[in-house]
Amino acid sequence: MTNTGSTADVILSDEQRYIVERDLDTRMLVTAGAGTGKTLSLVRRLAFLLEEEAASAADILVLSYSRAAVREVRERLSRAGSSGRHVDVRTFDSYATWILSEADPDGSWQTAGYDGRIRAATHLLRTDENAAGLVEDLQHVVVDEVQDLVGDRAEFVKVILDLGEGGFTLLGDPAQGIYGFLLVDSAERIRGAAALYAWVRDRFHEDLIESTLSHNRRVRDNRAEVARPFGAALGRVDADFAAIQRDLRTCLLDPDCHLGALDDALPVIADLAAAPTAVLCRTNGQALRLSEYLHEHSVGHRLQRSGLDRAVPVWVAGLFTAFGTTRPAKDAVVSYLESVLRDETTDLQQAWTLLKRMNGNRDNRNSLDLGTVASRLAQRRIPDELVTQNPSSLVVSTIHRAKGLEFDNVIVVDPGEASDDPVEQAEEARLLYVAMSRPRDLLLRLELPPDLTRGLRKNSEIDRWVKRHPGRQRQFLSRRYGMEILSEDVHADDPAGTVGFTESPHTVQQYLASQSLTAAPVTLIRINEEDGNGHRGYVVEHEGVAVGITSESFTWALRKEIGWNHEWPERIENLRVDCVETVVGSEAAALNNGMGPFGIWLRPRLVGMGRFAWPKKGQPA
Repeated sequence: MTNTGSTADVILSDEQRYIVERDLDTRMLVTAGAGTGKTLSLVRRLAFLLEEEAASAADILVLSYSRAAVREVRERLSRAGSSGRHVDVRTFDSYATWILSEADPDGSWQTAGYDGRIRAATHLLRTDENAAGLVEDLQHVVVDEVQDLVGDRAEFVKVILDLGEGGFTLLGDPAQGIYGFLLVDSAERIRGAAALYAWVRDRFHEDLIESTLSHNRRVRDNRAEVARPFGAALGRVDADFAAIQRDLRTCLLDPDCHLGALDDALPVIADLAAAPTAVLCRTNGQALRLSEYLHEHSVGHRLQRSGLDRAVPVWVAGLFTAFGTTRPAKDAVVSYLESVLRDETTDLQQAWTLLKRMNGNRDNRNSLDLGTVASRLAQRRIPDELVTQNPSSLVVSTIHRAKGLEFDNVIVVDPGEASDDPVEQAEEARLLYVAMSRPRDLLLRLELPPDLTRGLRKNSEIDRWVKRHPGRQRQFLSRRYGMEILSEDVHADDPAGTVGFTESPHTVQQYLASQSLTAAPVTLIRINEEDGNGHRGYVVEHEGVAVGITSESFTWALRKEIGWNHEWPERIENLRVDCVETVVGSEAAALNNGMGPFGIWLRPRLVGMGRFAWPKKGQPA
């Protein structure tokens, strides 16, 4: 999402003005369809509360499911005025972590994942007076993308709204509620976001105001707006999901949307990518195989990460070896940043601001406490702006991962006909609606060749996509073709060169920092014997240079896929470097290898559907 002008210069519609100019205590539920100016209305509402209602920025909270939306709101608030930039804008995960760190700083939550932290924060708000006090006095709470809240996050928002004594503004579109798959109960999955909407209406019915944003201000070509008429019906609990999915796909099958088969479409896709363009797939398996195909045909692109997949950039690791002190002065840090940010999307002032947010000591403006920053990195308490992906004119993504984003051109991989399962019909209808409402200009349909996705399936036991021969003979290894690699599949606890293969860790770190490795091909080469540390796995090689080894979680997943008693593939090919990232490992390993006291270094983050290369007949495993 982009906005090049000041939000204060945009003339509001009557619908938007009605939402913006409610008083501070108003409790309001806003249904806002795709492209209707929801973020603009949100920012102008906050400005109205600060300027006209004399609200304190410290007593306003803005929550959103999407990090992209959080960044957008923060940027627009900064442009809107000095008071707006002090409003607390967070993802639900970030806010839950903040509550826990304030009310239970030494709790076991520090080792929990995102969902665990959400549950822990919800429990703490319900049972601990100190935690509840953090939200009780808020003057106004704004919740963006409310349709994305199901399960733990829905319960988290409910308790915040229950505890708060002030007003709130909830914005969302139930037609775009595509996270029902996180729920177990079939009826709840069909209801999706409508369950939270019903709770809000029941809980606050006496003083709740409902409003709607209906005019799509995003689209520049009417052909990109064919999905909009289906939004109202799709947002109802009793929607005819099968009919809606069928009608949406009929629109997508229109000859004006036809891009054709993949081979014929490649030149057109390359031409479209002169402007921001996305190819949206139903599954990550499709996205991985399509990305592989595009690389093979030299079509540059970016594979969209999961919103929970956070990679800290290379320049952060350099902070921990650049100075002779653990508290470098601001001038020294700024000088370092000037030398390393020339080719980065983060500018110098933003980088310093983000580091100071991790520093935690607002009174100390003239130095940086690297120990505190390292601790925040280890706890994954990282500003969202620090973990953005590099820009690309062509993005390959699942529909889920493109949620909240918009593009000039959107190419939707043909989803096929819906199944007879009512749960799948509801989810497929919402997903297709989201996909078809992303473009500003062109909406196109792409057909993937059957060979590209043949044998793809989700191995739920390891939560990865795999490629197998479409047969039942599990005992034949040649029928195991490949497995998805995940962000945690490269070992991070020790610096590369100290485990799995022997090389100067400083040499490996210099190589990782100096090479332009994004999208570079890498191969996993099997380690035939356990090293002195008991590690057996694969060395990650780039152009014959070892840059890492695989992790224990990767070894476990590979064993579950191919069988515990079978030989391993000799190599795993067709993988690429997503990026080189800063990671936190063992402080002892860092000290033992002369890499400072913090245990922070670089590793390659890999992506792709790895292709298994089995030993030749007669070759030892």
